Amino acid sequence: MELDYLAPFLARIGDPAQMTADLAEQLKNDCLKDLTSRLVDMANLIQGRFEKETQQLQWKQNWYQQNQTTMTKEEEEEYVSYCSEAMFRIHILEERLNRHKELAPQKYVALESRLRNDNRLAEFLN
Repeated sequence: MELDYLAPFLARIGDPAQMTADLAEQLKNDCLKDLTSRLVDMANLIQGRFEKETQQLQWKQNWYQQNQTTMTKEEEEEYVSYCSEAMFRIHILEERLNRHKELAPQKYVALESRLRNDNRLAEFLN
């Protein structure tokens, strides 16, 4: 079953019985604007998580520099374990962000193509 990406936009305007060129263009633009907004929100979310993890790691590294001479072996092992896990999370977030940036334009183009080929809009957009 394929997702009807136009349904929420048609519902907002009362699901009109007749389509016009202006309405088709408005629906296309609204749908693409919504996708763009969601893609930007996702990029910002991933970026925010990346920055938070990086800041926490930096804080922990600064703490270690100040306290390394008085740390027990167990505390040092906990620090090394924390750094390893944090670096893993940072790496994963960086990969996700890069992949998102790589795929976002492709998603936009794919949706634009689907909209142009949608039976409800095609005759008004091509």
